[in-house]
Amino acid sequence: MESRNRHSALHDLLYNSIMPLMQLLRSVIATLPLATLAATPMLGAQDTTRARLPTVRVTATREGPRAPLDLPYAVTVTRPDPLAALRRAGVDELLFAIPGVALANRQNPAQDPRVSIRGFGARSAFGVRGVRVLQDGVPVTLPDGQTPVDVLDIEGADRVDVVRGSASSLYGNAAGGVIDIRSARPTADFAPYARIVGGGSTPTVTSTGAAGTAGPVGLTSSITRIVGRGYRDYSDQRATKGAVRMLLSPNDAMASSPLVLSARISDVSRAESPGALTRAQFDADPRQADALSVRKGAGKTVRQGDLSLVATRMLGDNATVDASAFGSARTLANPLTQAIVDVKRASGGASARVSGHGLVGERDVRLSAGADAQWLNDDRQEYDNCIGAVCAGGATERGALRKNQRELVSSVGPFVRGEIALASRLFASAGVRSDAVQFRLRDRLISATNPDDSGDRTMHAVSPAVGLVWRSTPLASIYANVSSSFETPTTTELGNKPDGSAGINPELQPQRTTTFEIGTKGLLSGTGVHWDVAAFEARARDELVPFDIPNGNGRRYFRNAGRTVRRGGEVGVDAENGPFSMRVAYDYSHFRYVSYVVGTTSFAGKRIPGVPDHALMTTASWRAGQTLLSATADLAGTVDVDDGNTAQAPGRAVFGLAVAQDVRAGGVRLAPMVALQNVGGVRSVGSVSVNATGGKFYEPAPGRVLLVRMAVTRDR
Repeated sequence: MESRNRHSALHDLLYNSIMPLMQLLRSVIATLPLATLAATPMLGAQDTTRARLPTVRVTATREGPRAPLDLPYAVTVTRPDPLAALRRAGVDELLFAIPGVALANRQNPAQDPRVSIRGFGARSAFGVRGVRVLQDGVPVTLPDGQTPVDVLDIEGADRVDVVRGSASSLYGNAAGGVIDIRSARPTADFAPYARIVGGGSTPTVTSTGAAGTAGPVGLTSSITRIVGRGYRDYSDQRATKGAVRMLLSPNDAMASSPLVLSARISDVSRAESPGALTRAQFDADPRQADALSVRKGAGKTVRQGDLSLVATRMLGDNATVDASAFGSARTLANPLTQAIVDVKRASGGASARVSGHGLVGERDVRLSAGADAQWLNDDRQEYDNCIGAVCAGGATERGALRKNQRELVSSVGPFVRGEIALASRLFASAGVRSDAVQFRLRDRLISATNPDDSGDRTMHAVSPAVGLVWRSTPLASIYANVSSSFETPTTTELGNKPDGSAGINPELQPQRTTTFEIGTKGLLSGTGVHWDVAAFEARARDELVPFDIPNGNGRRYFRNAGRTVRRGGEVGVDAENGPFSMRVAYDYSHFRYVSYVVGTTSFAGKRIPGVPDHALMTTASWRAGQTLLSATADLAGTVDVDDGNTAQAPGRAVFGLAVAQDVRAGGVRLAPMVALQNVGGVRSVGSVSVNATGGKFYEPAPGRVLLVRMAVTRDR
């Protein structure tokens, strides 16, 4: 009882500390006349030009900022394309045309876009799974591996670092890789902006904010409002997001290593869930919503506030210490077709890392070591969904209480990595991380007929990695690595037991993966052409596979597959030459079950559902004076929707065109853009619900959509 009270007090302390900040920021937001934002003097982050840093440094390495050519794994550093990220309403818009990254927008405001790397996370039932997601180096992914990406500051994103491949030796509890979204730095002078994007079959997105520097303080801020119905019926949403990022330095706010204080809020007052369709429903009318989802009022309302503090300190010329602390509070009301779930969440963590480089004899050596700690405290209740019906006792919304429990997760992971120069242009590296993730459930719904289902489980993993890099020329490198990863079930996946009983599933095991990879990357001198080519094989055991059961009303359950193998290749080309720029990403994904038996059925040799074998994404632009013409192409093969490969979502060939203008007048800079997405009006599937019951696999993508954007900034 004392331990339970202590966890409850910790939950309430953080929750009550952050919620007042959310209320204050909501009050400020409410006073802003959003209808007049377009008159505010514009958007540096949404500039129609594509800037490139003189020296590109990857930050998601845990070894300090490194040049991509020095790293023994596949990595992409990119800036959001102004056409692909036109609305900035979801994280998928920032990740277009990145090799190895598959995007699936469910067109469902109550569920996040599905983002996967090398197939890991492609079958996520909610949020992002299998990938560690960070914002400015601070984890957004929770200690159980789930990422609610609806809280990310998409508006302020200036750059994205993507590490592809086993990520556990870097960050723990992830199989696919790392996505680190980096915010824009403060401008030297005051720079307000405003932006509005609207059109047919899409919500209207309105944003405003400012950046600037005053002495040792630099500031960036944004407020975004998303209002309206999407492409499908029953897809209305009302959401407000805000972000403030303050850089503090005793000497200069533009210094490379300031103290950074960040705050984010996300307030979703309405998000309807249209659900998935059968193939017959998709063919008849892709705009329609699932009738059960509408009848049961499926959707969510959610509020979350996040605070983080990051500090960096140089120790002489060759060593750096980084430390961060972060916390968040979240409330969720989530009507599902089978239940209504209410959650109050408090979570947080801290990390510390020391890194340095020097000489050992005549050899260059780099070392880094550190540790991460995170915790999660969910206060969860689950009720019968009586919406559209009358339950026992006359309830018409929340019926009988099914669950009342605390879900506690804590994780700790120390790591060490090192690199040594074997020759003038040949480098070897090795690293290892040890993780322990503890799940605890404290049942509070106990009676004579309902026993105490409290329980504990701890999952351990040691994740090593070794790699080689040969700088074949000053502008190119060839690399190889072998690495391992592990991925635990989330608290929801552990709690949804197919037999209907409560408590923690004792049979569901963490997924473990070993990856072999070779690749090359570089820059063609004098051409502005960057290339990134990789081939990999990832062998997993106990893969976490979702499934439905008859009469389960859409509830998702999970089991372990025996063994799987993912073989693939990735090609990325990024070119910029004068007025022309282009980015191309091609993925080949041969993903198969090796041994997987359910009952008497073997799925050995079947394709792993959720990802096409072939996918190509490209974006190109041409600047003529103050006019920018741009285009995108998104092509993919068919996608299997179940383990037996009995049905497929059709392939897609979707093209987009846009024209933007840069107008300067009276100290104000205007950037209007008109875009036509899905020019051919192709009927396609945006996402699939893997192994869904009743054949409800398909989540349709929009047809032809005309979008108009107006952005206004101060002319500097």
